Amino acid sequence: MSSSYFEFFYIHMQSGSQPPRMAKWLESRLMPICQKHGFGPMGFFNVDIGPSLPTAVVIFSYPSLTEMEALWGKLNADPDYAAAVAEVERDEPAFYRTEATLLRSTSFCPAFTPTPATDPPHKLYELRIYESPTNRQLSFLHDRFAGGEIDVFHKSGIHPIPYADTVFGANLPNMVYLTPFESADHREKAWTAFRNDPDWIKIRDESIRHGGEIVRNITNMFLSPMSFSMLR
Repeated sequence: MSSSYFEFFYIHMQSGSQPPRMAKWLESRLMPICQKHGFGPMGFFNVDIGPSLPTAVVIFSYPSLTEMEALWGKLNADPDYAAAVAEVERDEPAFYRTEATLLRSTSFCPAFTPTPATDPPHKLYELRIYESPTNRQLSFLHDRFAGGEIDVFHKSGIHPIPYADTVFGANLPNMVYLTPFESADHREKAWTAFRNDPDWIKIRDESIRHGGEIVRNITNMFLSPMSFSMLR
């Protein structure tokens, strides 16, 4: 499959008025303007457990870097967007720091689509970042996922969307994936089933024999979708 791209935009705020003001602005101002210009599916989340709280995460998706540049060109030229930015910053700061990472889909990344309106929203999304010591070992990590780990995921009730490598960002090289769960209990049962699956144990042991410890660090964050998020 051809590569698609994702931008993970982290908005770090102070407790108090900033989080509700930002959520309202994202829903009523940013999302409609992005939709007007043809942005692809977007995810809007609050970080419930993570290194910096409160934080909001916005996930943008693009079919190509050319399309990404074109969409942001339209957005930045739109007077409605300029007015929206001025509005959120008019009376007091809306946040204290932002960060952005650019990611490229892996060969085994599923299509990034909105949650169907008929489906109930997920209560929990888990964002996991797997750091590898080298790019060569990151390729071994890809081989492990494509070579059976994803099958065990699905058998265990784990269905990530998407899988992507960070192109620009911290702690490179790394691969990121995002998994929806119905609840914390669903997550715990799914990961327990995965860890105890004999197929996974075999895949893990073979991976270590082939490439050594191909993951040097794992960061995970728990997110909850905002009510208006296209990923729910």
